[in-house]
Amino acid sequence: MFRLDNILERWASLYRPLHHDAALHPSFFRIGMIDGNSYFVRNFSKMDGCCMAYATHIDAELAKQNPKQISYRHVIYFMVKQEAGNLSKTQITDDSAATEARFRTDAMVQDLLAVLFMLKSLCGGKSIPADTAAALPHEMQQFLRNISADAQYHEGLRGLQLDQAHWGTLPTTLNGWQLCGLTIDQLTPRQLCINSERYIQD
Repeated sequence: MFRLDNILERWASLYRPLHHDAALHPSFFRIGMIDGNSYFVRNFSKMDGCCMAYATHIDAELAKQNPKQISYRHVIYFMVKQEAGNLSKTQITDDSAATEARFRTDAMVQDLLAVLFMLKSLCGGKSIPADTAAALPHEMQQFLRNISADAQYHEGLRGLQLDQAHWGTLPTTLNGWQLCGLTIDQLTPRQLCINSERYIQD
């Protein structure tokens, strides 16, 4: 089964601004929503730098253009802690530091989209361009090849509507953390047949 969050977590472990390590330096989280119940919000004071979160709430509908498909909506948050300002400004009133942090979230979104576009292209049968491959670290090349070689990911990656991705910074600030939400829709075939194994047999 296609799970975008698994791809995102692996990417976060290779991406220098996040450098996710589940045991030593967690910076990727699966959350319901950005609210007081999420692990990130409850523990943000222990974190530094940048974080990423994948919202696990299911948001889906039958695709308007084809009812044989389901349109899923993936929501991903990028969070950057703004630099501490001078003594005359608090984190809430330091517009310069907040602006810098917001632009960093935008750069992170675009870095992720570049990787997802590449993965989608590889699943479509293309190869990594030679100049791109030469510039990428070995582990990143291996990550791209492993995902694109795994058939379970092909349909899901092809179904990502990356050309319609939408993102924007959120007006909410969490104690100096600036947030940017990225939304990506994914089309996937709807299960048309009833699975008899899921029902009680006479």
